[in-house]
Amino acid sequence: MKTTTRLITSVATALFLAGGAHAAIIDFEADTAEPKANGFSPVGHAGVHFTDTSGANLDIDNYDTQGMGRSLAVFTDDDRSRLQIDFDFSINALSLMFGNDDPAYTLDTDLAWLEIFDGATQIATVSAALNRDDIMNQTIAYSGTAFNRAIFWYGNANGDPTTGGGGLASNGLVEVVDRIEYSQVPEPASLALVGLGLAGLAATRRRKTV
Repeated sequence: MKTTTRLITSVATALFLAGGAHAAIIDFEADTAEPKANGFSPVGHAGVHFTDTSGANLDIDNYDTQGMGRSLAVFTDDDRSRLQIDFDFSINALSLMFGNDDPAYTLDTDLAWLEIFDGATQIATVSAALNRDDIMNQTIAYSGTAFNRAIFWYGNANGDPTTGGGGLASNGLVEVVDRIEYSQVPEPASLALVGLGLAGLAATRRRKTV
């Protein structure tokens, strides 16, 4: 009985290490409120890198209702920029909260977009309607095939970030994101540990049955 209990505990621990322990949340609260150079990594997440695709700097600050404390903003002159997130490892789930969907600079058909890549290979594109209340209270997410890059932006129904409401050539929106959650794909060693634990548990049950 004690041996079986130990094996069950070992399997449970292995499953935790292979799964839930790899989930992480980026909320930018430990980062200083200031402009950030492209490629910056938040405190505690050295393997995650943020880039403004237009080449402009990013910025961390408290944007009141546009964030949940300190948030990350993508500033640039013509707002054709997108937020690129690169991971030094493979993940299989990503979600982020977004705000600053000002109704004065959007149309009711405008969307938030999230493109998913594994290296240079595009895996998926996800979109979410903007509720246009100018408050950070919406989430966009993807889970599925392993990937290591995501690109986020605001755009029209075709995904074009250079058109929008307010009679502007650009929709004029600065992407503001917060509470980014991601799940790292388990390492092969962790999966092997789970397999060994399950095999041991099965063997113990067989011995007790005989």
